[in-house]
Amino acid sequence: MATSNQSKSISMMLYLSSELNALLSASAKKSGRAKTTEALFRLEDHLKLYDSLATPGQRFSAGEAKNE
Repeated sequence: MATSNQSKSISMMLYLSSELNALLSASAKKSGRAKTTEALFRLEDHLKLYDSLATPGQRFSAGEAKNE
């Protein structure tokens, strides 16, 4: 996870449904990472792959939106 020394990190609180919490916990356990670290990795990966999310379940990859 590459971050620029010029940008400042922030802290954020969010609420997860019990279903998302269970999925995140299982993913963190499988990867051997802490749940917070797993959430950060997942969020960063998703935001880099998809620049638009019209509705849950319908995704547009960063390349698709620019080519249309």
